[in-house]
Amino acid sequence: MRNLAILAALALTGCLGDDLRLGGSDNNFKGKPLSAVTAKLGSFQEQGMIDGQKTYTWIVGNATYECRIRVTMAGDVVDVYEGFGDINTCTRYGAGSGGLKGYGG
Repeated sequence: MRNLAILAALALTGCLGDDLRLGGSDNNFKGKPLSAVTAKLGSFQEQGMIDGQKTYTWIVGNATYECRIRVTMAGDVVDVYEGFGDINTCTRYGAGSGGLKGYGG
């Protein structure tokens, strides 16, 4: 509860960045195949590379409350599962147990 109060206070003051690390117990895909993520989120919208690792991105929500969920692969399994965008929208996709990736302020 205390963490939620801190997040709410930071969001209201504008000091909370839009980056949110996903990976709560329901959506901790680390070490799982890409098919596990697509079973939960559907088809990805973007594909790319970061530091030689394949990435896949899903865009969820709407133009006002958008969250971009990015998976970075380590070979054939998920290495990183993270979200960027509206904190409330991202939370719906597994941020409950995750932590903040970045702060603005």
